Amino acid sequence: MDLAGWFRRVANPSPHQCQSTGSFEYAVVDVETTGLYPERHDRIVEIAVIRMDSNANRLDEYCSLVNPNRDIGPTHIHGITAGQVWGAPTFDEIAGDVISRIAGAVVVGHNVTFDFRFLESECRRLGFGLPDDAVLLCTMQLAKRADPDLPGRKLSVCCSHFGVRQHGSHSAYHDAEATAGLLFECLRRITVGTSSFGVEPPPPVRESWPTLPLSRKTLTRSDAELRRAEQPSFLEKMVSRLPAAAASEPELDEYLALLDRVLEDRRIVPGELEMLFKFAKSLGLSKDIVTGAHKAYLHNLVCVALADRVITPAERRDLEEVDRILCTPKGFLNHAIQEIQGNSASQVSSSEESLAGKSICFTGEFTCRIHGEVPSREFAEELAARMGMVVKSGVSKKLDMLVMADPDSMSGKAKKAREYGIRILAEPVFWRLMNVEFE
Repeated sequence: MDLAGWFRRVANPSPHQCQSTGSFEYAVVDVETTGLYPERHDRIVEIAVIRMDSNANRLDEYCSLVNPNRDIGPTHIHGITAGQVWGAPTFDEIAGDVISRIAGAVVVGHNVTFDFRFLESECRRLGFGLPDDAVLLCTMQLAKRADPDLPGRKLSVCCSHFGVRQHGSHSAYHDAEATAGLLFECLRRITVGTSSFGVEPPPPVRESWPTLPLSRKTLTRSDAELRRAEQPSFLEKMVSRLPAAAASEPELDEYLALLDRVLEDRRIVPGELEMLFKFAKSLGLSKDIVTGAHKAYLHNLVCVALADRVITPAERRDLEEVDRILCTPKGFLNHAIQEIQGNSASQVSSSEESLAGKSICFTGEFTCRIHGEVPSREFAEELAARMGMVVKSGVSKKLDMLVMADPDSMSGKAKKAREYGIRILAEPVFWRLMNVEFE
């Protein structure tokens, strides 16, 4: 549908319509997405729907992260990581749960055409459309009608101006809640205290919307984080399979070198886990020796982070992620940081790796900050080129390294790299390799 058609569909009530006696239900919708253009294959990564009657009573609600089966997009904006959506339902699984809460209602959103474009795009992927006469109501436009002197268009600005509480931004559920509050505050002002609000023409009846099965699947952000925290460490399981003792303690350099390569992407997948297990077993390593090796690895990583005497927030998050993967004893990371910080003469050993001539590719949007700003892909490519590396736009079997902003990325490049066994670097590892300080 052309842009003019979109605007014709958005309810823009005149003052006499605001005094109408019509009474409708409202479906307040908000989505977080991988980008701005569903026409260019951007997808929904989180959706929330709050169904309300004309008296602001909440009738139903739904919220879930959505697995887009592609790169997650700007995590630094929406705050969602690929790791969070790994276990989330795909849109085809929850389409019925979403549509059932929208059907027959006026669809409300702040810049509602943005949300509805993505909703329609996801539905078209599944082979069905939404009613052409669906009625959309934009709180961004409604707020301007309620007060022509509104200082800005953003949801946060509108909510602040009208005294509507907003618990957080760029979270589908919190934004939908704030939008619902803004909706009824604006209607109250426009209708001079009456609770009814008319829309002409009325929204299509429920029966004109697609009828789809309900899955009742959902995964909220808090549930995703809880699941991640409770997930037992792969390495912990691996270590438990090793013998309790060994006749002698062999040199651990080989094992640590392999562990270093495995952890460059800050993830351990089952194939890598089995490889580590077999290698440790072939070296005759015991549980205690491997546990000590993991502590030594994290200790060395802390030394690298403290080479400039400062651990930035991004470095701290990276250390905590490695600590979680290695399952070191509780408090070990903090103890190591305090110990190394207190030892001003601590030596940091680092091997200078030759990067000249190696090919490198990037996927995903960066989240670390350099000099207070999130770096662009172009900046990273230029930096790699200065080091003598060959920057590639795609992944082939001859590629040496793929840098992933998010280790759990589901982009096509990431999938190919894993399939080909290409070396994958997490973003913090890449910046360290480039000798760049980051936050």
